[in-house]
Amino acid sequence: MKLLTPIIRIVDDDKTVSDSLSFFLNLAGLQTRSFSSAEDFLRSDDPERLGCLILDVRMEGMTGIELQAELKRVGSDLPIIFLSAHGDIEMAVSCVENGAFNFLVKPPDPDKLLDLVSKAVAKNKQVRREKAYAESLREQFETLTAAEKKVSYQIAKGLPNSRIAEILEISERTVQSHRANIFAKLDLENPVELNEFLREMQNS
Repeated sequence: MKLLTPIIRIVDDDKTVSDSLSFFLNLAGLQTRSFSSAEDFLRSDDPERLGCLILDVRMEGMTGIELQAELKRVGSDLPIIFLSAHGDIEMAVSCVENGAFNFLVKPPDPDKLLDLVSKAVAKNKQVRREKAYAESLREQFETLTAAEKKVSYQIAKGLPNSRIAEILEISERTVQSHRANIFAKLDLENPVELNEFLREMQNS
């Protein structure tokens, strides 16, 4: 994760709208970047930079809804705040149901916009912290051998050594050795902690 200033992306084919939003958000101390189309955004944005996306529902070429679907397909974690005309409210609500952070009717109320942007950026920071933590756990888990990994999943279930030995068709002494290595390498003390470790590792 790049620990840089968050960027508020604005994707709208109406330059007047994007310039107005950028001006207001810049005055509030936020860094923005405007894109004239969804295609331009996909070509030029740095997905590693945290922040959020203010996205127009209707645009020439790829629509906001199509961009949302594409970002979902590639696993983007950027919260999306949709901008919609009054006639697009039902569509915008559908976008929220499909994972968008929220939506605002054009022209957006400045205070409401700033509040949503602040919450969206905070959400993105939290998601990325959790991803970074899960990745660190995965790296630690990779220090285990293939055999130790198999045993770890059984230990996490709370099974005794004898039962694990039976399931994996290995000796109980071998299970005991693997158990000691697992707890030492992962810096854990008991099956409950191991279960929590595996759960958090698989969270993202």
